[in-house]
Amino acid sequence: MPQLILEGGIVRRGLLKKLISKMELGPYFLMSSLVLFVVLVTVIALVFSTRQVTKGYVLNKLESQHQELLRQSEKQQMEISQVRSLQFIEESRQVSSMVRPNQIVFMSGETAIASR
Repeated sequence: MPQLILEGGIVRRGLLKKLISKMELGPYFLMSSLVLFVVLVTVIALVFSTRQVTKGYVLNKLESQHQELLRQSEKQQMEISQVRSLQFIEESRQVSSMVRPNQIVFMSGETAIASR
């Protein structure tokens, strides 16, 4: 009894094997793949080196900002110390408008200041 066997579709592994077996790797393919690989490695190296360089510029910028903030802080500390000095307080308008009292009254700690 003869049998008829039909294949109902394309087997993908067979198609891939057929394409690979038909492809020939010549010298032009090898040279172009080598050039492509070198270009790819060079681009990747440039990207990573650019990141490192920009980090250095950012660090330098932050260091200069830090120095500027330190200078401003020192300047403000000097201004604060000048304002706190006795000479500045004596020359201020508030002190010059003060009046010396005619009579000084001391209160004992047992008396109440406010009463009903």
